[in-house]
Amino acid sequence: TRSPTLTTQMSAMSALATARVTFAPGARRSTKAFRAAATTVRVRPARGLVTTSAAKETLVKVCGVTSVADCQLAVDAGADFIGMILWPGSKRFVDLVAAKEIAACAKAGGATPVGVFVDETAGEIANACKYTEIDTAQLHGDGARTALKDLPMSIKAIWVVNADADGLIRTVLPGDEDQLMKQRSDAMGANPVTAAVDWVKGPRRAVDYLLVDGVTPGSGETYDWTNLKPPRGVSRKGWLLAGGLDPENVNEAVRICSPTGVDVASGVADASGVAKDAEKVKAFVANAKKIQA
Repeated sequence: TRSPTLTTQMSAMSALATARVTFAPGARRSTKAFRAAATTVRVRPARGLVTTSAAKETLVKVCGVTSVADCQLAVDAGADFIGMILWPGSKRFVDLVAAKEIAACAKAGGATPVGVFVDETAGEIANACKYTEIDTAQLHGDGARTALKDLPMSIKAIWVVNADADGLIRTVLPGDEDQLMKQRSDAMGANPVTAAVDWVKGPRRAVDYLLVDGVTPGSGETYDWTNLKPPRGVSRKGWLLAGGLDPENVNEAVRICSPTGVDVASGVADASGVAKDAEKVKAFVANAKKIQA
């Protein structure tokens, strides 16, 4: 089946906000009064951005979303990312037309839409992202991970690794250590004291997040979080924990692992295993974002 014709749309221009100062009759309109009023303007940061707040709020990605209705309940609950599986082999697969509608709903609600890929080529991933207006690709399989080096810089990447039942990571990490060591030596010299390996600016394109999932993604099966040692320094923004999470265990998982964010699909699904359960979604987001003591 041929994909729909790709179209380019203009981005909506940002609205300019203006502050007004109301003065009582006869009062002097001083510059000081205007400045005082202007300082009351507050701008709320977009979801998924790191703020300077001392409190750490865990990011939440609701994945396997198959409808605009499910997207809406997720963003209403406070989800930061909405994942859509664009791989036909999944029971939660959505086509590009549906994905574009869901992505628009996510962005309207302040969340980031994410396209999930398994064995697609770099060209297929780029074309799908262009049509759906999604700029974040989750590379969930060997084929998609191989495409990383050829993806355009405009596409942000989430690199998925799999942990076994004991919490040991069994998937190759983004980048090749030998290549990184060579680049370090070429660019900075061989001094081991001053020439630290820069994982983020290695010879391949950097990933934005690392996502640690179970051996069978989307199955709802958990693994030993207490033994999990997520790799550090291999992504720009941190890492996401996935695999068997649900409203009951997510707070404990966050407390044990301290991830940047958490990812859920089966754990908030209804009896069908596909559609989302509104109460589960609300509870999951609330428990995930509960500030850790």
